[in-house]
Amino acid sequence: MGEAMDDCVFCRIVEGVEPARIVHSDQETVAFLPLTPAVAGHVLVIPRQHVRDAWELDEPTSFALTRAVRQVMHAVRTAFEPEGMNIITSVGSVATQSVMHVHVHIVPRNENDRMGRIWPPPRSSAPEHLDQLAERLRVALRSSAENDGEQHGEVRDPDPAVEERESD
Repeated sequence: MGEAMDDCVFCRIVEGVEPARIVHSDQETVAFLPLTPAVAGHVLVIPRQHVRDAWELDEPTSFALTRAVRQVMHAVRTAFEPEGMNIITSVGSVATQSVMHVHVHIVPRNENDRMGRIWPPPRSSAPEHLDQLAERLRVALRSSAENDGEQHGEVRDPDPAVEERESD
């Protein structure tokens, strides 16, 4: 996290060097239309400071970004009256992050728009497999809370059936 990077197009937009259709700007964030919007009303929201991706976001920047996303999301809803909306951020090129400056896509959605499905068709998973995945995440969250020195509260599964199996 840190200083603007000369080779980052989003940093150049923040600095006013690169032209952009800015729709929102405050001390911490900027929102603008992408050069090739997926649909009418598609907006990108970025922090002013260079942060490579969501994994590198600190808490204050994350909060500022979330606040701006919320403001822009409601403006998009008012301006375009979509039936739904996707709020998307990607981490890494394998996840389709094409600009290495964290950004959130706000994409208004309507039935039969050109976006289509963004998720693969659902497939079922065995309950035991889901239990294992949930436990891996609980362990990681506990470890994260301990390493951060923060109190995140108890991490547990709210499903009583899982609690019964764990107490056996």
